[in-house]
Amino acid sequence: MPRKFVVAVLALASLTLSGCSVFYPNWGATSLPTESNLAPEISESAAPESSESTDAEVAIEPSESPSAEPTATEIKRKETTVEIIMAFVDQEAGVLQVVAQLPEIVDLGGTCTFKFIGGSVSKSLTAKAEPSSDYTQCHPIEFELKDLAVGDGVISVSYESDGYFGESAGQSVVIG
Repeated sequence: MPRKFVVAVLALASLTLSGCSVFYPNWGATSLPTESNLAPEISESAAPESSESTDAEVAIEPSESPSAEPTATEIKRKETTVEIIMAFVDQEAGVLQVVAQLPEIVDLGGTCTFKFIGGSVSKSLTAKAEPSSDYTQCHPIEFELKDLAVGDGVISVSYESDGYFGESAGQSVVIG
């Protein structure tokens, strides 16, 4: 009987802890990845896609002076989907916590801007985005409840990078 109990407890603990990876893709990481660590991995996986790209995706015009990087007008960015996967008020911690992701792309170097509008208050915070295996996730952000208006509010998240842009639909929250 004790052996079955131990197996059942271990199975329950495994299932419980595996759910943590839903909210943050790199659970257990000791530090944030650097561009030098991720660049070869991303560029290798992006290589097949770049060979299939069309002129409509990237339009580079010849310039008179050589430049190391194309300008913003030379690159046509793609619109992408931004989803808010979690927005909740934690009264004990005194924060509104928001997590968002981009389910259709794996992108490096983008930023997410979280916006709260409620009453006469409008607040925005920016966080980095981090690529995962098959999506990109914004780092979780927390708005201090003391800085927000009590009552109904709306949260939205926008994403910007060299290759992509997008904005989520607004999500209602109640600050109490």
